[in-house]
Amino acid sequence: METSNPDKIMFPERGLTKADLVGYYFAVVGQMLPMLLGRPLTLHRFPDGVGGRGFMQKNAGKHFPDSIVRFDVPKQDGGVTSYPIITGPHDIQWLANQGSIAFHIWLFTVGDSGKGGRWLVLDLDPPDGPSDVVGPAEAPVTRVALAVADVLADFSLPSVPVMTGSKGVHVWIPVSEGSSTQLAMTNRALAGLVVQRVPELATTEFLKRERQGRVFVDWLRANPGATVVAPLSVRATPSGSVAVPVDWGEVGSVRPDRWTLIDAAELVSRPTFLERVKAFTGKAVVDESTSEEIVAVARRSGVDLDTPFDRFGRKRHR
Repeated sequence: METSNPDKIMFPERGLTKADLVGYYFAVVGQMLPMLLGRPLTLHRFPDGVGGRGFMQKNAGKHFPDSIVRFDVPKQDGGVTSYPIITGPHDIQWLANQGSIAFHIWLFTVGDSGKGGRWLVLDLDPPDGPSDVVGPAEAPVTRVALAVADVLADFSLPSVPVMTGSKGVHVWIPVSEGSSTQLAMTNRALAGLVVQRVPELATTEFLKRERQGRVFVDWLRANPGATVVAPLSVRATPSGSVAVPVDWGEVGSVRPDRWTLIDAAELVSRPTFLERVKAFTGKAVVDESTSEEIVAVARRSGVDLDTPFDRFGRKRHR
C-alpha cells in the first residue's frame, strides 16, 4: 500500500513521519492482528500528527474500505454506533495511513459478547506529574503491579502485564465464562483487594482530587463497551511509544514507555501476547466459580462492593 504524505511529521520529539508509523504497523501486523480480529475498535486519530488536534473515532467512516466490517451498537439516547472491525492486515495499515495512531479494543469479540468477555484488565494509572522521579523498580505503579500479581496468585490466576507506552501498566487476566455483571463485580473486587494490599500506594477513587497522589486501580475496563489499548499499539505520545506485553520478571526493570515504534525489529522478536497466553494451558482462569470466590473473599475482607457508581466510576448517592 502506498503511504500518502509519507514525510508528514507525526511524532515531533523524534521527527518520526507517517511513513515511519505505517512502516511500524507493517512490521508488527502479524503479531498484532490476532488480538484485533473480531473486536470493535475505537481509533485515536491525529491526521496532522500528535502535535495537532486529535480525536477518538468510534464510528466507521463512510470512506472506510469494505474489508472493515461495521458492528452496530444501539445508543442509550437513540441511534447506533457503527464500530469498525478489521478483517485483515491491510486494514491496520490503511487506518494508520489515515492518521490512526492508537488502536483501542473491546475485551471480547463480538461472538463472545453474550458471555461478557474473554479478558479482565486492571488498569494501573499513576498520578499526574513527572514519571522519572524514581527508577522503574521503585516507582509506585511497579509496586502496585506486583501487588496485583500477589492478589492473583492467591486465586492461582495467570496474567499478562502490558507496559502501556504511557505511564501505567495494564494487567490482563484470562476469562472463560461469566456474565458482564459478574465480571464487572469480579474486577471491582480484585481492585479492592489490591488496594487493601498497598493502601498507601493505591486507590479505587475515580476522582483525581480524591486519590491523594496514589495509583488509580481502574476496574472499569470490564464494563460493556469499555476499551483498552491493544498490545503493540502505538500511543499518541511525542516519542511514538508503544504498548508492549512483558514477563512479570521484566516488571520493575523497564519503564512503561520503554519501547517506541523505532523498536519494531526488537518487538517482533519478542514473544507475542498470545504466545504468552499459551503458557496458561492447564492453569485456572476466571469462570463463574472463581468469580464467586473472589467476590466472597473481597466482601469478607471489607472491600466495598455495594456503593453504586456511574459508568465512569463516580460514586452515586443513594
